[in-house]
This record gives sequence, C-alpha cells and structure tokens, in this order.
Amino acid sequence: MKRSFYTIGSLLILLLAAFVFVLVPVLVGRNPGGKMPAFGKYDGSEIRYEQGTDFANYVANYADYFKNQGREITSNDYYYIFQYAFNAAVTKIAYTKAVNKSGWKVPQGAVNRAMVPYFTDENGNYSSKLYKQADPQAVEDLQKNFRDSLTVSRYNDDCFGSSETLGKDALFGLKNSSKEVAFIQDLNSKKRGFNMVSFNMNDYPDSEKAAYGKANTQKFVRYDFSIITCADKSKADALAKRLANNEITFADAVGEYSQKSYSNENGKMTSQYYYQIEKIIQNADDLAAVTSLAADTVSSPVQTSIGYSIFHADGEAVQPDFADAGMLRTVYNYLTSYEFGHIEDYYMENANAFVSVAKNKNFDAACRQMGAEKITVPAFPLNYGGVPVADKIDTSLAGLSGANTNENFFKTAFSLEMNAVSDPIVINRSVVVLQYTNEENSAPDTTEENATALADEFKNYDAASAQTALITSPKLKNNMNDVFFKYIMNNE
Repeated sequence: MKRSFYTIGSLLILLLAAFVFVLVPVLVGRNPGGKMPAFGKYDGSEIRYEQGTDFANYVANYADYFKNQGREITSNDYYYIFQYAFNAAVTKIAYTKAVNKSGWKVPQGAVNRAMVPYFTDENGNYSSKLYKQADPQAVEDLQKNFRDSLTVSRYNDDCFGSSETLGKDALFGLKNSSKEVAFIQDLNSKKRGFNMVSFNMNDYPDSEKAAYGKANTQKFVRYDFSIITCADKSKADALAKRLANNEITFADAVGEYSQKSYSNENGKMTSQYYYQIEKIIQNADDLAAVTSLAADTVSSPVQTSIGYSIFHADGEAVQPDFADAGMLRTVYNYLTSYEFGHIEDYYMENANAFVSVAKNKNFDAACRQMGAEKITVPAFPLNYGGVPVADKIDTSLAGLSGANTNENFFKTAFSLEMNAVSDPIVINRSVVVLQYTNEENSAPDTTEENATALADEFKNYDAASAQTALITSPKLKNNMNDVFFKYIMNNE
C-alpha cells in the first residue's frame, strides 16, 4: 500500500527539522483581531499558528516538502498543507501526553546520540570543539526538538513498530499472530468468477413515473401561494387582524413580519407542490383549509414546522399533466427523495422475474427474455473492503460500485453452489443477480518476503486507524476550516 507523506513516520522526520522553522507567510487573508484564533484544541492543548509552535513548524516543513517535489505551491495546496499540519499537531499532542502519563522520560544518552551527526568534523567524527563553539541557544533548541521527537517516537515505535530487531523479531510494535499472517496470505488462494446482470435504478422508466403520478395525483397538484411565517402565534394572529381590516397589504406585511423561511424575499412560496406543503403544515385540517383557498384569499394563521404561517392564494391550483416531461421529473424527484423504496421494489420485481427464468431455463435464456446484458465478473477473492494485500473485485463494472464494502454481496457470492443463480442483491442504486461460474485455486505465497511485506502493511493500517481515531476523537475541537478560510485565505 502506498503511504502518504503525512503519515506517522514522516511526522517524526518533520519534528527533527523543526528548529530551522521559517514562518510561512499569510496568503491573501487578513487578521482583523490582531491575534489569530486557535485552529483547534486537543485535550485542552490549543493548536495555534504562531512562531515556534509545532503547528507552524509542520506547515513550514510540509510546504518545503511540496517545493522539494518541484511543485509551485498554489492557494489550493496551502489548504492541504495546513490540514496535514493540523493532523500532525494533534498526533504529537496525543502521543506526547500518553508517553508523559506513563512516566517515561527520554534518556539524555539518547539525546546525545541523536545530536552527534550535527557536530562532526570533516572525517565524520564527533567534535567536542564544534559543540563548544555552537550557539548555546541553538544547542538547547536542538536538544528540545530531539526530546520531543524521541518522545513521540517512543509511542509510535511501541504501537506501530520500528526497524529495530532482535534477531529476526521486531523489537517494538504490536505483535502479529502467525495465524493472522497465514489468513491474509491465503486470501488469494481461492477466487470465484461469476456471470451477472445489473438493473440500474437510475433508469426508472417514464411509464412507471407516470403510473405512480396518476395513482397519487393530489401529491403533484401545484399551488400558487405567497406566505408569511412568524415565530410565535400571537404575532401571526395580530397580523391576521391587520390583514382582515385592510390595515396592511400582504406584500407589505412580508417585509415587516415574515421570517421568509419558506419563501423568497418577496414572500413567494418556493415549494408549492402539495407533497411539499403537507410536510410543513402540522395539522391535517389546516392543510385542507389552505389547499382549498380560492384565488386572492388569505388563510388564518396555521402552525407550520418552524412557526405560524399565513398563506395567500395568488392564483388557482394547477392539476398535474403526467405527459409533460417536467412533471415526470418532479415525480421522479419526489420518489428519489421520499419513496425510493417504490423504485427499488420495481427493480426487485424485475430481478426476481429474471431469477425465475434463469432457474427454469438458464442464465443466457433469461438475459434474452428480459433484455438484460450478461456481464462477466473476473474471479476475485473474499476480500471485504478491498484491502491492498489481496486481489480485489472489479468495482468499475456496471452495478458493482460499492460492492467491495457490501457484506450481503460477499455472503451471497461465496455461499452459492457452482452454477447456482443468486437472489437479487441491492448495491447502492443497482440490483444485481449472480451466477457462480468458475473457481480459481492457487497456493498461497508463504515466503518470508511476503510475510515481511504483510507485517509492514499491518503497521500502516494501525497507524492510519490511530490517526483517524484522533481526528474523530471527542477530545478534539476542530476549527481548522473556519480559521483557515477566514484568516489565511480571503474568500471575498
């Protein structure tokens, strides 16, 4: 698995270079308050972009990394640089606190050994003379940075391992079971291939949209309303009296009273189909009264989902025309938003009909009879999640997008008998039917080289999981985006 440059290992390298920090200039933003607020806080420790902070050091070093790749850093790149640096700062805080809580201290001898390469003569030997001539503050800063990096390294090595070994065994890190390694090595030894048909639920036919619309005509009646919404009933009642006494026009009342929660600036209701209106009016009797308004009449105040509203019928209601393409889009939008199960049921019926024909005749006959395209799915192992240590299902095939994380798909595919046809399987917006057609068997790779590679992958997974856990931890208050776009990038 390819490792990103902002993983835990590179975090330690960045720390070692922190003492040469040069603050990355603010881009095109501004700081109206004088001092930039914290980008976040982890377990009580603030993360600030200021001279000498870990966060600022990481920003500088990640920027250097980009430049060393021969890239000219753009404004968009800076967002990712700050995001990586923020994650690294959170990681350092968490790991340092964990080590400090354990009571472990960096031995001075370890610091001294780490500093030796910085004070060597032309022959590569340690020079006490160069050490004594060095600026004391620079030496102190260097020692502090090595203590910091060694502290974080202690946690990193203990949890995720290092290159140090005792014989052939890793000296640090979580230990991997030999059975776990054998299990992973065995993943590719058994693969299954399939025939498949896929029914795309995005292809829901217009005839079905029209049929649903005709069976539910009232939902798609379009009303011509203006609306005023007030926060409380007393205010709405007072307005209703003023309107009834012709003390104020409805148009003027929009500006004076309305929160404009369901309307544009002029009070015109933005969602005017019956199915939309019924979702905001709380009482069925009120809904009936409002949708019965004659043109140019006003309703009494009615309770809506966020207050009390008064409706004005600007014109007559319009009955739906299900031969109109625009109305069919409206029906489809309604179904996909509120009753997608109706679309899914239609395709499940088609898929079950396919299964019936395939079982009574054969798979190819079912494809011809149902007008379905047969897709050949190359053999793949039982690799849920598509982990890179084994071969994966080809999710680019029609209908298989998301199949690599669909538990029911794998259970169904790997429980079929040879040549058996599956029941329909829902994968995102597709319904697929499988026929188990072939099996590929091979001996697992049990070489030491493969075992070592797997051990490295396990460490990568552990480190990535740890970072994900930190970034989603309730101990973290993350203001990275808000502060970055307000104070670093000028969006105006």
